[in-house]
Amino acid sequence: MKSEHNILTLFATSFMSFMQLLDASIVNVAIPSLTKDLNVPMNRAEWIVSVYLIMICMLLLFWGRMADQIGYIKIFQMGTIFFTIGSLICALSPSLSILLFGRIVQGIGASMSMATNIGIIAMIFPMSQRGRAYGINSIIAQLGNISGPGLGGLILGVLSWHWIFIINIPIGIIVYIYGRFMFPKEHRRVKTISYDWTGLITYSIAIATFFVGIFMGQDVGFLNKVVLLTFAVSVVFWLLFFYVEEHIKSPLIDLKIFKIPRLTLSLVSALIVFSVGYYANVIMPFYLTDFRSLSTSLTGLIMMAIPFANVIAAPIAGYFTDKYNAASVSIFNLFIYAIPIIFLIWVSGNDNLILFTFMLLFLGIGNGGFQNNPMNGVCTTKISRNCW
Repeated sequence: MKSEHNILTLFATSFMSFMQLLDASIVNVAIPSLTKDLNVPMNRAEWIVSVYLIMICMLLLFWGRMADQIGYIKIFQMGTIFFTIGSLICALSPSLSILLFGRIVQGIGASMSMATNIGIIAMIFPMSQRGRAYGINSIIAQLGNISGPGLGGLILGVLSWHWIFIINIPIGIIVYIYGRFMFPKEHRRVKTISYDWTGLITYSIAIATFFVGIFMGQDVGFLNKVVLLTFAVSVVFWLLFFYVEEHIKSPLIDLKIFKIPRLTLSLVSALIVFSVGYYANVIMPFYLTDFRSLSTSLTGLIMMAIPFANVIAAPIAGYFTDKYNAASVSIFNLFIYAIPIIFLIWVSGNDNLILFTFMLLFLGIGNGGFQNNPMNGVCTTKISRNCW
C-alpha cells in the first residue's frame, strides 16, 4: 500500500513538472496568434515567454534554500497554488500587461515546484528505488516538452489562445488537493531561517536589469542612453554580487566551483546549446506561420520534431556516456548540433519543408545527445556541498 502511495505521490509531483514544461513550450507556438490578437510587435510578445523563464532563473536557488529550512512539501504546495492562480490570470488576460503579470505569478510558482520536486522524490523513495523514480519524473516532464508544440497547435486550430492556460487549472487543483491530504507530513527543519539575502538581491537585480536592457534596446536601439545606463546598472550589480559571494560566510553560490575547468567548460557549453535551442523554439514558429503561411496546427506538429528527437536521443546518449567518456559523447553531439544550425542560418521561403523538419530532428538529436556530464565527479571534498 505504501508503495502505491509513493507512486501516486511521484506522479503528482511529476505532473507539475509536466505542466510547467508544457507551459514553456506551448506558448512558443501561440506567440504569432498572441501578437495579432493583442496587437503587439514580436519583440514585446517574446516577453510572454521570457518573463516566465527569468522569474524561474531568479528564484530557483532562493526556493531551494527555503525548502531546505522549512520543508520541501510546503514550498511545493505553495508553488502549485501560485502556478494555478497565474494560469487563471493568463487565461483571463485582456491585455499584454496583465498577461505578463500572470506569467510572473506562474514563474514564481514554477520556481517553487522545480526547486522541490526532486527533494520530495528523494524523501519518499529509498535509495534503491530513486534512480527509477527520477527516470519516471524526467520522462513525464519531457512529455510536457514534447506535447507542447503539437497540443498548442491543435488548441489554436479550434480555440483561442486563452485555452493554452486554462488546461493548467484543473491539473493544478487536483495536484494541490492530492498533496493536501496524501503527501507525507513534514516538520519545519530549523527554528530560525537564514539566507544570503544580499546575494539574492544583487543577483536578481543584475539579471532583471540585463534583460530589461535587451528588451528596451530592441525598441529604441542599444546605443540609447537609458539602455546603456540599464546595462551599466546590471554590470555594477554583477560585480557587487561577486564581491558579496566572495566575502560572505554562507554564500548563495560558492564561486570556488568555477575554478574547476571541466565544470566551467560544461556550464559555458550548456549555455550556448540552450541559447541556440531557445532561438529555434521562439523564432521558428514565426517563420512557419508568417513566412511560410502554415496553419498553427501544422506548425505545432513540425515543431514537435525537436523535443521528440530530444527524448529519444537523451537515453541513448546516456547509455554511451556510461559506457564511454561523457565529454567525448558531448563533443560528438555538438558536431551533430552544428549541422542544423548552419542550415537554419541560410533557410529561406523556398526550402523543402520535409528537409526543414529533418533539420529540426537533427537539432533535437544534438540537444538531447549533449550530455552535460563532464562536470560529474569533479567536485572536491571542500566544496562538495555546492555540487549537484
